[in-house]
Amino acid sequence: MAAESPLVTIVIPTFNQGQYLPACVDHCLFQTYPNIELIIIDGGSTDGTRDYLARLPKKIKETTMKPVVAMDGAGEIIRETTTVYPQDRKISTIVFDHDIGPTRTINEGLRRARGKYCTYIVGDDLPHPHMIEEMVEVLENQPVDFVYSDMNLVDDRGCIVRQIRLPDYDFERCLARWFHLGVSRLYRRSLHDTVGLMDQAFTAANDYDHYLRFAMAGCRFHHLPKILYSVRWHGPKRKTGQHTPDRYEILLEESRRCARRARAFLGAPSLATTGEP
Repeated sequence: MAAESPLVTIVIPTFNQGQYLPACVDHCLFQTYPNIELIIIDGGSTDGTRDYLARLPKKIKETTMKPVVAMDGAGEIIRETTTVYPQDRKISTIVFDHDIGPTRTINEGLRRARGKYCTYIVGDDLPHPHMIEEMVEVLENQPVDFVYSDMNLVDDRGCIVRQIRLPDYDFERCLARWFHLGVSRLYRRSLHDTVGLMDQAFTAANDYDHYLRFAMAGCRFHHLPKILYSVRWHGPKRKTGQHTPDRYEILLEESRRCARRARAFLGAPSLATTGEP
């Protein structure tokens, strides 16, 4: 089956997310889709992430369990040793010895991607088991280049804080009014040949800028109205990553720049008076 399925590259950029990274990696490894290349980029972590990545190949190869599989005629329980992890995934890890920044961390993975389709999943998020399978189905059978889905927002215990339902694609609504494509997505890697990788001048709204460039180059987007992904939320008292106070302001300002650019491309200056950001 894998030979008949196009290769999909999942890039996992991570930085000091050692508490969450193993769950993220597991959710990628256990996707129902058969042909996956996983590229993990550690952008200079100092929290034990390197140790986890060094142990990962052995963990995947050697972790076993002995579940109950039957009862014999005498009533004895029969257990069989089984390997826990899929053994057919293509996995590579790249570790940097200093902080290279979030956008370069993603780019280091994307430039190594070999799949027909690719995405990146940050190291504390959780793709749901059928995410890649369902998105490839759309990309292979519909005239689209980029598919995105709805998401759950979950706390550190895995409880759902809220569900994020995104709009069907429209340039104005999804890119000119604000960024409404979310973080659950899969797209044709050939788009990199058209517009390049992420602009490293953007340190926060790098996806907004990247996908805006996709759209302006003619990318065909499709909304898949299913919950296929969980975004990690660490709570109001422990903001991390893009949501720390200083970085959040950068995210908002870079997003404003993208929205203004989208509005100029659309030729819709009236949007500036609608009350939208």
